[in-house]
Amino acid sequence: MRILTFVFAMVLGLIGGSYAQRPGQEIIRSKQFVLLDAQGHKRGEWTVDASGQGVLRMFDNAGSVIWSSAGGPRLLKEGSPVRDR
Repeated sequence: MRILTFVFAMVLGLIGGSYAQRPGQEIIRSKQFVLLDAQGHKRGEWTVDASGQGVLRMFDNAGSVIWSSAGGPRLLKEGSPVRDR
């Protein structure tokens, strides 16, 4: 789980860093960031839920949520490669 979280954080950092280096852009605002794999399938999502809490979610090959930070990080799907420690 820590490796997957680290990779997700690094990807978002790289995306943010690339936008921050553009002239005239100081702030990136979005309601949602989506991480896609090479085939265009959603693999991760960073959004805000109805209560205003930031939420990270990871998805499996079928598009089901396998990990979510909502309510505290936890494994949502048995048999996924992500393990709680």
